[in-house]
Amino acid sequence: MENVRAVERALELLDCFSSQRKQMGLSELSRLLDLPKATVLRLARTLESKGYLIQDSENQNYRLGPKVVSLSKEFLSDLDFRLIAIPFMKELRDQIQETVTLYVINGNKRLCVHRVESHHSLRQAVNIGDLLPLNKGSSGKLLVAFLGLESVVDGVPLEELQEIRDNGYSVSFEEREEGLSSVSAPIRNHNGEVIAALSVSGLATRFAAEKIGQFITKLLRAAEQISYRLGYLE
Repeated sequence: MENVRAVERALELLDCFSSQRKQMGLSELSRLLDLPKATVLRLARTLESKGYLIQDSENQNYRLGPKVVSLSKEFLSDLDFRLIAIPFMKELRDQIQETVTLYVINGNKRLCVHRVESHHSLRQAVNIGDLLPLNKGSSGKLLVAFLGLESVVDGVPLEELQEIRDNGYSVSFEEREEGLSSVSAPIRNHNGEVIAALSVSGLATRFAAEKIGQFITKLLRAAEQISYRLGYLE
């Protein structure tokens, strides 16, 4: 068990580093881990010997080493965001009983790359592979807003795009088709870049004011979980 605890402490030490704390000395690491300096020093030297840490020769601070970068590249190169998203899309569909769709940019359109259908008999007719406009519908407007495409896409007021960016989601009431509404949230990669829109859609009558707040909360949670699996840690 002592060996297991040592591994846990080593991983906790690596977790101390972030974009805000790229370099740290023994004192700061000791404080963050609530461990004696001697213990932290042993952990740091072991991690350094394996390439997971590097010690600066001038200030003696530690930073993440090349082995961490190598593992990160292996992880990121093996990601298929669609496959990662599918379980969360199914879970979201089951929670709110509405259709969940994943869209990406394709030229000057949005492309449906995956769809989990609602169990309702009346629902929006969109198929995987369909191309839809960017200036109508919550997912299209969300992609325009977060990818900065307002200069090449007409028909979306700038103030609406700014509101989408401020809110972190987009809402559409019967824009593309009469009787249909939707809400969408961004999917981000490990760099924080928006790469897709996760959308919940259905009959406008089922998107009443008392329900849409619940839809948005659950949608944002699902989008955050997918983004986290893609390496987005903010």
